[in-house]
Amino acid sequence: MFDIRSLAKIGTAKRFFTDEIFFNEGDPGHELFILLKGKVAVLLNSIDGSQFKVAELGPGAFFGEMSLLEGMPRSATILALEESIVIAVDQNNFVELISHQPELIFRIMKGMSSRLRQLNEEVAGLKTGDDEESSDSEIIAGDIAQADIIPEAAKKQYTLTASKGDEKFTFDKDTVCPVCDKTFMTKMVRSSKLRLKGHNPDLRQLFIDFDPIWYMVYVCPHCHYANFNYEFKQVSAEIKGMILKEKDNLKKQFNISFSESRRLNEVLNSFYLVLHILYLAKKPDQARIAKVWLRLSWLYEDADDQEMYRLSTEKALEAFKETYFNSRRNTSPEQEQRLALLLGELSMRIDQLDDAAKFFRNAILRKGGNATINRQAEDRIQELKTLITANELASE
Repeated sequence: MFDIRSLAKIGTAKRFFTDEIFFNEGDPGHELFILLKGKVAVLLNSIDGSQFKVAELGPGAFFGEMSLLEGMPRSATILALEESIVIAVDQNNFVELISHQPELIFRIMKGMSSRLRQLNEEVAGLKTGDDEESSDSEIIAGDIAQADIIPEAAKKQYTLTASKGDEKFTFDKDTVCPVCDKTFMTKMVRSSKLRLKGHNPDLRQLFIDFDPIWYMVYVCPHCHYANFNYEFKQVSAEIKGMILKEKDNLKKQFNISFSESRRLNEVLNSFYLVLHILYLAKKPDQARIAKVWLRLSWLYEDADDQEMYRLSTEKALEAFKETYFNSRRNTSPEQEQRLALLLGELSMRIDQLDDAAKFFRNAILRKGGNATINRQAEDRIQELKTLITANELASE
């Protein structure tokens, strides 16, 4: 264990309450954290946008060293599972820290060695994209910015509202907008209270008595910048400049002010605002666009709007295909399996059964793959065969 008195003199003591986020995957960072009290979860973002826990850390553990040493974005999300006290060490006092506690260097090297070994194993099974992206996939920002993001079929009123019991799973917290630097209040989810009930075939996580998707998008009321909660601080200089330039138009187009008990239309509009902002880029990120459309399909399914459910599914499938076939990405074999499995499910939803079968076959990996995903893909292939046979008999 570390000499706490020495740490307190060198670093800065910080307290994080239950369900507070230290930082999100992809955020910039320059601090190493040493956990003195409490427990934290290490979360990774799946390729479909959901988060999954890979580890829990207790007193004596440290995290954030990669960003401190390399200046790279955070490689994972850290969430406080209970009230936690840490010592934060920045680049300025890191050298002083290791001079007083040299054993820390050994622990950091050991941790980094383990991560590099895991990375090498994953790289060996990576599926690389084409060297050149299709020119057809390049979208001119000006054309999209002037287009109507919300489909005509979606311009209707829904009666669904958030559950009355949602206040047990959320809390208010001040958030600083990374675009206009102004502070606003947003609803955050108490992750420690979530109880997973199961997964839908399209990888949607289902929780008991609560649906986090209603609170997934943060919207700044000052400049109308919007993004997923776990990516809110990740905005490029290009997009930041365009939002500040167009903030008045954004407010007119997407007049979003969440009610105390959120209405479905407010939530849907927040997702469409995220889409609009993504399309402002010269080369929109198709993976992020796909995640938005996928979640819109879940919301429309809950609203029993079959027309928009199918349309948003088609949009999600189109963007995920672009990601799968044409994008460069560094993902593990398991992540590739999950993407192929998701493509199969979305294809199956809109009756593209031959495509679905191909994607399910691609999701099966014998070496370096996830056994659970292998079984799920094999089961879906059998179900597809039964469905195709039934369709053929019906047509006869």
